[in-house]
Amino acid sequence: MTATAIHNTNTTADSGVPPEPSEAHQRANGFYEITEGVANEGLYGLSATYSPEDNKLRLYYTSRLDDATYERVKDAGFKWAPSQELFVAPMWTPARADLLIELCGEIGDEDKSLVERAEERAERFGEYRDNRMQDANNARASVEAITEHIPFGQPILVGHHSERRARKHAEKIEQGMRKSVQMWDTAQYWKQRAAGALRHAKYKADAGVRHRRIKGLQADLRKAQKTIKESETLVKLWSLDGLTLDHAKGIAGRDRLSACFPLDKYPREAPASQYEGMMSLYSALAGGVIDAAQARDLALRAHGRTIAWHTRWADHYTNRIAYEQAMLEEGGGLVINSEAYALGGRVLVGGEWLVILRINKARGSDAVNSFTTTAPAHVHWCKEWKYGPEEIKGYKAPEPEEAAKAKKASTLLKMCNYPGEDFQHMTKAEWDAIGADYKGSRDVGANVSPKGGHGRRPRTVGAQVLEHLCLRSTVATVSTVSPLPFGPPLFDA
Repeated sequence: MTATAIHNTNTTADSGVPPEPSEAHQRANGFYEITEGVANEGLYGLSATYSPEDNKLRLYYTSRLDDATYERVKDAGFKWAPSQELFVAPMWTPARADLLIELCGEIGDEDKSLVERAEERAERFGEYRDNRMQDANNARASVEAITEHIPFGQPILVGHHSERRARKHAEKIEQGMRKSVQMWDTAQYWKQRAAGALRHAKYKADAGVRHRRIKGLQADLRKAQKTIKESETLVKLWSLDGLTLDHAKGIAGRDRLSACFPLDKYPREAPASQYEGMMSLYSALAGGVIDAAQARDLALRAHGRTIAWHTRWADHYTNRIAYEQAMLEEGGGLVINSEAYALGGRVLVGGEWLVILRINKARGSDAVNSFTTTAPAHVHWCKEWKYGPEEIKGYKAPEPEEAAKAKKASTLLKMCNYPGEDFQHMTKAEWDAIGADYKGSRDVGANVSPKGGHGRRPRTVGAQVLEHLCLRSTVATVSTVSPLPFGPPLFDA
């Protein structure tokens, strides 16, 4: 491996998309050839298509591929589908798309929809079933041809001249019946596969499934955009004028890049590190392997490829989201999007009408993430349950009294605010800094404070200590309870 094979570990753990391939891999898959404008205008009568329904690339051909082209197609992840007589890739990637553009000149739209392709599979599986049923009937017929000449209950006559023939007939009968049962089982398998192919196509087109798919694509898009933003920030840092060795080491400590530095390309003398294996840019700078200018060149080149690579993924996700949203709207959308929902309304989930207690929206948006409702009948360990919009199958508007009751039930009581004996002090900022898993509140009755009234007493968890808090505008006072005997402390929400 040479120093040109820069690895950016930022893209492998946090990006949510496949990592950026090495330069050699991109060249092997036609990435650089396409970007430089060298495209083959269709070899061997090849044509390529892409289907946004299943996110798959397909390669059709009219003549046999040569060995070199076949190896490139195979190494790119394409599989041969003999029944359809084409090569198919399990998902779209930039490298696969570039390879198809190089071979075919362009990528067209897939003519067959997912349902049509499922119907073809079901028809093909139906033929397999018919063939196996025919095999089962033939095996049974061969058995009946033997048994029709043998009286019912006739035993094998040991020592008789017919014994040898009778044992052969018994063996053939057993083998024939086994084959008949086996072929019948296989026929039932293909029958189920045919039904499953159609069921899967309908499942993929379901509004709820499509909504969850959109949410997954949006998450992938955010990860790709985050990676692009991080790389652009590092490009700005590496591009600053007057870059010194100390500044370069500081940037390299934040920039998780690594490379190999062979002595023939990066000559250095002791006491500089003579190690030629993979090392980070920070280690290379600290060990005197490279200088700040060389580190800058390597980093800018690596991040340029990262930005280009993830920009293509971001564009792909954007297009897929637009397609899925258009198909969702065309199919009527979600039930909850076409209704004016409100607290106290009832939603139909799993055949049961539940009351909406809270409407949970995305931060900084009016989009509904989920609904908190009364618990369904089979849930007995809590009083509330949460459902996504795609799970809602119906909606009923609330009556005025129901809306008021739901609003009152979803409104938290005021936090108690009174001092006490042996109370410790905590500022509100310190309270806010405590993680949500380590603090909570407990409803208390009337007359627990000098002013009386119902409210909530804040509580926080320390090391085996349950602490009761009483928040003020700037100070929270704390009273400590004796340590618990085992396990983490528990408290009511």
